[in-house]
Amino acid sequence: MIMDKGEKRWRMIRIRRYCCFLLLLLWLLLGTAGVAKANPDPKLVLVVLTRVDFTDLGRGDYPYFQRLLAQGQVGLVSIRVPGRLTPEKVYQAISATPSGLTGSQGSHQETGLLGSALRRAGKGTVFLGNADLPWKPKRGAKTMISDDYGAVGREVSDQSILRVDPEFPFGYATDYQKIGALVLDALPASDLILVETGDLERLEGYRGIMTEERWRFWRSEILTRIDHMLGQLRAAVPPETGIVVFVATPSSADAGNVPPFLPLLIDQQQEESGLLTSSATREQGLITGVDLGTLLMDLVTGKQEGMEQIRTTPGTWQDLQHKSTYWWINLQQRTVILRIYIYLLLCLLLITLFLPFTSWRRLTALTREVLPTLAFLPLTLLLLAPFKITSWPALTGLIILGVGGQWALARWLFPTRLLAYRGLLCSTALIILGDLLLGSKLMLASLFGPSRVLGLRFYGLGNEYLGVLLGTLLLGTADALIQSPGRKWTGMLLGVVVLLIFSPSGGANFGGGVALAYGTWLICRRIKPRKVAKVNCLLFALCLLAGLGFQLLKSGQGGRSHLDQALDLLRLGAWDLVLAIAVRKVQMNLGLIKYSPLGYLLLFGFILFIIGLNRVERVAGCDQHKAGWYWTGMMITVNTGLLALLVNDSGIVVLAPMVIYPLILLAELWMAQERKGLYARLAQAGRRCMANAKN
Repeated sequence: MIMDKGEKRWRMIRIRRYCCFLLLLLWLLLGTAGVAKANPDPKLVLVVLTRVDFTDLGRGDYPYFQRLLAQGQVGLVSIRVPGRLTPEKVYQAISATPSGLTGSQGSHQETGLLGSALRRAGKGTVFLGNADLPWKPKRGAKTMISDDYGAVGREVSDQSILRVDPEFPFGYATDYQKIGALVLDALPASDLILVETGDLERLEGYRGIMTEERWRFWRSEILTRIDHMLGQLRAAVPPETGIVVFVATPSSADAGNVPPFLPLLIDQQQEESGLLTSSATREQGLITGVDLGTLLMDLVTGKQEGMEQIRTTPGTWQDLQHKSTYWWINLQQRTVILRIYIYLLLCLLLITLFLPFTSWRRLTALTREVLPTLAFLPLTLLLLAPFKITSWPALTGLIILGVGGQWALARWLFPTRLLAYRGLLCSTALIILGDLLLGSKLMLASLFGPSRVLGLRFYGLGNEYLGVLLGTLLLGTADALIQSPGRKWTGMLLGVVVLLIFSPSGGANFGGGVALAYGTWLICRRIKPRKVAKVNCLLFALCLLAGLGFQLLKSGQGGRSHLDQALDLLRLGAWDLVLAIAVRKVQMNLGLIKYSPLGYLLLFGFILFIIGLNRVERVAGCDQHKAGWYWTGMMITVNTGLLALLVNDSGIVVLAPMVIYPLILLAELWMAQERKGLYARLAQAGRRCMANAKN
């Protein structure tokens, strides 16, 4: 009896425990459902404007816009399109952005990626408005959120959203009251609503037949109407609903002479105000088109996949406007200086071919002094970068003093011209590597670095300075790395440099890392004895594998850098995508080469250069030069340049500064020949020809 009572007692205790567990589980399920109801899916209203900038929105009587500029998140979007920047091209470019899925920005051949990603995520899209002109419909903004079939969930873009306005250009304008009502009506059943305001585009189409004062009046009136509509929407929609204002083309108030950056304003009441900053651009307030696609996707889905890529930093729109103006001035300076530099360098190199056959000693001496200084213009621009000089006379004077002063200092420190040249090569490589370790602040601000106006891809080590680094590092240090007593550590040392170039937080330049890895192999295989060469190759391979493995574990799948994407493709065995990327790189290279006759000249000259050097390397003779410190570095630099041309999508940009250094060194050796002997031989040959003719 006692045992039966004990068993019944324990059975009741177990039943009570099961009931408590079920009640707890039911409470958790109900609590989760309550949280889900308390936190509904995020909604987003995307409003598209054109032909305005931050200054236009900040200086008028626009309460909502001014509150958004002061308390919202603001940024500039850099989007490259072929030819002239138009709203339609911008819409297509954003539609083609992968939104963090696959691919990279720079090729907008396939549209509908963003809309298709939203459709797969189960998100409803709505398009409202139009920018129709009397002679053609304009509803290109729909492309931004349409899927690969060109469709959206709901569309209201006919004449019903327009109202008659006899005073407005073409006699009709957007009915913003109706647009606002349609937004509120569609919001409960949709996730992303795109509003094309349209009136600014209609005003632009009418601008040629109205006075400037009348045009400015109507633009101010349109912005007032849009501001009033957005203010009413902000008051009517739930607080968790985000409002994004995107300007698809910059202001045309200055006849197109404005930086081609697209203003972006985000109204998220739960987020801090400031500048939208992307790790891809490494510049506060500047993001790319891919970043914009990822950001829109995250705002609609509520995921945080792109939040590590895009963050908010302290700053104001005035700071951003000032920086964009300087970027525009920077581009103009860069264009003029590099054009003069290239033409001057080509002229001096061509003159160098004939100087040893002449008796012009003073011209030869002057050329020998001027030509080496041109090799270090990139270093001078790097050192001048922090000052952000906008005055042309001051900039010109400092550049001349910089290149001349560097060469004079090197000539004073080193006993010979060749050693002075080598010292400047090593100094340039060390300064670039030091700047790379410190965040590439100098290279990003340099006139020789990546332009904010031109660049889609923002590396820590841009292709221009990649060519400078490869040229100076390989030419200046190859002989020491092969023959010095510390050559047993060459593989590890260069492995660290390669990882620094590969690293997304360092150089973020995958093609540059591959090129330097090939150059490292060329160096290690020349080390004697053979056992030390094998050890160096092993150290380099282990260093590379350890670094890449750490990066793979750190970033995981779905990283955003070139290295992350390459590791993902290799891990998945997506060889078809690898082949497609290789083909795209070749196509981009060919496009850059065809862009200017200088591209053909550089490619043809490089082919002759590499064939000539390899021919001299194999035949007997020139032993004095082959024994010099420069010959090995020259051969390795040129052969590495060939691979850099193939593996970089802007390979010709890498190759151009890379071959300057061996070319100038060869010109120095050529002009250092006994000019008197060469001239005497030429004169003697002429006399013999004359004598033979008389006989």
